[in-house]
Amino acid sequence: MIKESDDIISLLPDTGFLSDYKSFCWNGKTETLRCLPGAYIAGMPKCGTTDLFAKLEWHPNILKPPTGKENMYWSRSRVGRKAGLYLPGHRNKETFDSFTGRMTNIEMKDNHGAIILDGTPILLSDHREWETRYPWATNPPYTNADIIHFVSPQAKVIAMVRDPVERLWSDYLYFDRGEKRTPDTFDKHVKVEMNRFQSCLKTRDLRHCSFSTENSVQTQMSLGLYICFLQDWSENFGDYLLVITLEEYSQNMAGTLERVFEFLDVQVDVGELNAFLEQSKIENTRHNGDVLKGDMLKQTRQKLRNFYEPYNIMLARYFQDRKFLFEQ
Repeated sequence: MIKESDDIISLLPDTGFLSDYKSFCWNGKTETLRCLPGAYIAGMPKCGTTDLFAKLEWHPNILKPPTGKENMYWSRSRVGRKAGLYLPGHRNKETFDSFTGRMTNIEMKDNHGAIILDGTPILLSDHREWETRYPWATNPPYTNADIIHFVSPQAKVIAMVRDPVERLWSDYLYFDRGEKRTPDTFDKHVKVEMNRFQSCLKTRDLRHCSFSTENSVQTQMSLGLYICFLQDWSENFGDYLLVITLEEYSQNMAGTLERVFEFLDVQVDVGELNAFLEQSKIENTRHNGDVLKGDMLKQTRQKLRNFYEPYNIMLARYFQDRKFLFEQ
């Protein structure tokens, strides 16, 4: 991690971050303000992070980076990414100086109490190509959690997950991967990926199989093994990590948002928040065409329930919270 982070280490301030800022800011070599996000929404795809980000951004002390919600630096452009893996198109390696430059919202200069919020939804899981970069390793030698904690150990992380069965179906319908998507095609992909994953476990450990670049991008089943990814973030950030579920957020949006604002140490007027929620819409919902395709097959749902159940139990035990059992 240190070897791959020379440009980061050389630009971090020797005297620490500016104490009167809530985000992690410092004056660069040319006295130009540079900032890192003060908080991250580290979710999984199709777990409600887009809506959560929009609701948090309503508050004047939560700032969206100038380049948008999803910045992909830690997971992709920090080391670069070849074309054809996970997403089409080559992603060039980006310097740390460039990243902090595009993170620094000009509003920070007049609002030191504001928090820059990064909403990259794949932050929990995207470590693809680690096998190529570290051919000697049997598992990723470090994760996004490790490197972010290294540069900003007091950053706050909001992880958002949902019932992994429902997440997978929503993911399959949402991302256009060049084929007609139906309950039948979904069932076929699930069978193939389930067999591939079980074969992996015969020769490799759970961590390797969960992070493997060989995992299907047609059916991203391993992303629902939340325990394999969240444990890294919990070990790094401890009390600076808050894990919420889409289910609790949907059932009690106002209450969940109040808890998130409190976690971020941001004061909020409950009456104003409720008034905002009454007139706001839900972001990034399922397209009408996907809704018309109906639900997955019952047999597919049962297979996936059986597959995810032991990992949900592991997650619930780790955080000592039954909500992660995703009981129906």
